[in-house]
Amino acid sequence: MANSSTVLSSPWQQGSDWEYRTQKPKFSPLYLPGIPLFPNGLSRGTIAEITGRRSSGRTACLLHVLAAATQRGEVCAVVDTHNQFDPVSAEAAAVSLSRLAWIRCSGNVEHAIRATDLLLHASGFGVVHLDLCETPAKHLNKIPLSYWFRFRRAIESTSTILLVTSESLQSKSCSATVLTTILKASHWSGAPGFRLLRELRLAASLRKPVFLAPQSLTLAG
Repeated sequence: MANSSTVLSSPWQQGSDWEYRTQKPKFSPLYLPGIPLFPNGLSRGTIAEITGRRSSGRTACLLHVLAAATQRGEVCAVVDTHNQFDPVSAEAAAVSLSRLAWIRCSGNVEHAIRATDLLLHASGFGVVHLDLCETPAKHLNKIPLSYWFRFRRAIESTSTILLVTSESLQSKSCSATVLTTILKASHWSGAPGFRLLRELRLAASLRKPVFLAPQSLTLAG
């Protein structure tokens, strides 16, 4: 008869091994030095959201994320629901446009969701950005919750980050990270009619994965 302690020791050791491997991240996070609320970066294979009102600094945060990814040599994509993406501003924020795919949807939310689905299942992108800013609530409410589960499932074993920007939380429980921005002050330079935005001062708070009190955040132009 086999020694019972010998029979049991191997399965326990394998179980411990399996737990360690599942907890250890498969891909290194995307580090964001300009956003101190993310000292460990953005986790790969997850949905992240940046929420806030118009001129709250959400676009500046988005461009910082795209710049961090493209400067690492990653190919990213922007699904531009309302044709609002400005490549000149993006390039000024250090986004490498040669590594960026830009899909314009001319206000068609259904096309934007479909394009996002195709990009995520194609894989190979560092960041896929879905811009739902300025989308009327009646259209946002028609996006089935099942799509967000589908998106999360499509990227959970990959290095892709789905980054959603909007005025309010959209992916509900499917998001792993939610950053909310509020504009505190903006600084401009130049004469009237030729003024340039030089600096944004924001109050940014992290709502997920843990709630953190608002912190001051300065983004240079």
